[in-house]
Amino acid sequence: MLYNKPPTTLDQQADLLVARGMACPDPDEVRRYLGAIGYYRLSAYWLPMETPATGDQVRSKAFKPGVSFNDVLAIYVFDRKLRLLVMEAIERIEIHVRASWTNRMTLAHGPHAHLDPRLFVNGWEHAQMTATLAKAVQESSETFIKHYLRKYKAPYMPPLWSVCETMTLGALSKWVKSTKDNSVKQSVARSLNLPTVEILDGVLEALALVRNICAHHNRLWNRRLLKRIPNIKRLGADIVFEPTDPASDQRQPQNLIYNVLVVILHVLQAQNTDSSYPERLRNLIDSVDDAQRGAMGFPQDWRQRPVWSQP
Repeated sequence: MLYNKPPTTLDQQADLLVARGMACPDPDEVRRYLGAIGYYRLSAYWLPMETPATGDQVRSKAFKPGVSFNDVLAIYVFDRKLRLLVMEAIERIEIHVRASWTNRMTLAHGPHAHLDPRLFVNGWEHAQMTATLAKAVQESSETFIKHYLRKYKAPYMPPLWSVCETMTLGALSKWVKSTKDNSVKQSVARSLNLPTVEILDGVLEALALVRNICAHHNRLWNRRLLKRIPNIKRLGADIVFEPTDPASDQRQPQNLIYNVLVVILHVLQAQNTDSSYPERLRNLIDSVDDAQRGAMGFPQDWRQRPVWSQP
């Protein structure tokens, strides 16, 4: 099939929304936001507001009665605020993991532990990670990197605590997961109040994916995440699980943002920092209605669950 849909003007886009049943009280404002945000990006937020598709339809492209452009804009603004709060928390967790892992690795195995393939579980994977890290170091404009490269000839790469600052969270999670010394990983896990190294690996992988969603300004509200958080038994009273066969004891955490927020709050509490973050997050979640919270995986009793009721 040949794609032959022509581009449309802002006026045409606004008229199309009205023709499909969306209330647009201020046409000038609608056109302004369509120009600033984009029809295609906003369409992800109004999709749940469309009437159900029938027959062979993929989408009905008709809005439910009472849907207004202001409803769409409110969810979009909420999602932006949510991404900013999630990014703030992940930044704190990422910095904590960098400090904890590099400190324990270097104390146990020296300042250039990252260059020793024997300290990692897979030699080929270590070679690939080292090559990626070397490229990041070579291209870095950081003063501390340039200073090392000017002053020292060997080892060819700066110490771990230095190069770790050039890693993305995704790269950091791979280095931590590949670490062979379980005592190092157990120390990092304990510092985050996570019970096992396997849970640590799963949490870091999930947070790295969520961080990328936020960094690219993609929709977080109501998104089904590709990576679920692990089943953390000590958070069983907080986590929401997918419906399962009653005869099965295998419970799988739901892959919506609610469970990620639960883990974020749990990990931040383990850092023992005096922070307004939990209150700010609760206030933001309280600013939307039950339907919008449900789209993120929030249960009706979320306020009474332990991780949300703590100060």
